[in-house]
Amino acid sequence: MLWLKRVLLILVFLLVALATMDFMLENQQSISLQFLEMQSPALPLSLYVVLSFILGSVLGIFVGWLITTRLRLKLMVQSNELNRYRKEIDKLRTQAVKG
Repeated sequence: MLWLKRVLLILVFLLVALATMDFMLENQQSISLQFLEMQSPALPLSLYVVLSFILGSVLGIFVGWLITTRLRLKLMVQSNELNRYRKEIDKLRTQAVKG
């Protein structure tokens, strides 16, 4: 089953790579972007699109990592708090049995 997943992953990766190559070869016209009186150098349209896709993917992964890290820290704090309350309950139970 693991080999099937790997084969499918490789196939999907190859399809995405081929589609990207085809897109880049079909969109070779040079364009220049302008934003707030700044102008970029004239580069192929496909380069701008692929770079924006890669930048968006990396940014999405980074934001996901930040959210996951924050949630793990919160879980760790709550786990420590739960352990502290359990110890307190055990202490109160042993006092109630002795008293």
